[in-house]
Amino acid sequence: MGREYSIGEVAELLNVTRDTLRFYEKKKLIVPRKATNGYRYYSGEDIQLLLDLIFLRKLQCSILDIQTICGDGSLEAMCDCLEVRVKEEEKLIRQHQQILRQLIATRYTREKIRKYFQQYVLRSIPRTYIFSPSVPHYDAVREEWFKALGEDKKLNCYLHEQWDLQEDRAVNHQCYLILEEYAVRQLGLEKYAKNAPFFSFDECVYTIYASKTVSPQWEDMQKMISWANQQNIPLTGEVHAQYLWNHYQEGKLKTSYIELYLPVKK
Repeated sequence: MGREYSIGEVAELLNVTRDTLRFYEKKKLIVPRKATNGYRYYSGEDIQLLLDLIFLRKLQCSILDIQTICGDGSLEAMCDCLEVRVKEEEKLIRQHQQILRQLIATRYTREKIRKYFQQYVLRSIPRTYIFSPSVPHYDAVREEWFKALGEDKKLNCYLHEQWDLQEDRAVNHQCYLILEEYAVRQLGLEKYAKNAPFFSFDECVYTIYASKTVSPQWEDMQKMISWANQQNIPLTGEVHAQYLWNHYQEGKLKTSYIELYLPVKK
């Protein structure tokens, strides 16, 4: 008879707990020799089997799968189990890649808030794709947003608003869903953008500010118009806005970070 190992020696040798070894025994995956005093002793072959079990668990094969593999003993059973695990991991990788893309796109937006918050600057607006029909009310575009998320959760757009300036008020309110070109590329949404209308501006009076509402008010626009007039910047008369991030407290909207820009005449 070759050398035998106590449960403590095996646990230390394989860097597992004694409970793990007892669990494998309970599932009839390993059958150590029991002495008359009740102590368990493991042979070299037992330890080799345990190494196989630990390897399969590291591949995240379920105990049921391992029981099937060990009980069947065939190469086909092993291959079938591994094929299932490969498909499961490939699915998880795709899911994690999509989450990573969304995280990077969201980080881009948060960095933009930090960079431009409470400042008036001149900057360009990159190509921005429109992913919904234009509707006259915010509630209607929010319904379009819910619909887009329901049909394809990857298409998480911003709710965009547009007005025309007319003397002392903003008119011709339009609402639609948009995504900047960066987000489209990052999220892998090129197929959606391929035939979508878009806009871009070489130069805009631009800011990001904190508001108590998700939609900018006339007073917010007036402040930007006044600043542009003081700088002798000619405006086209369009106003564009979308909220980038909402801060809620006790279930109530506390602050909305709004991106607001007024295109400059060429």
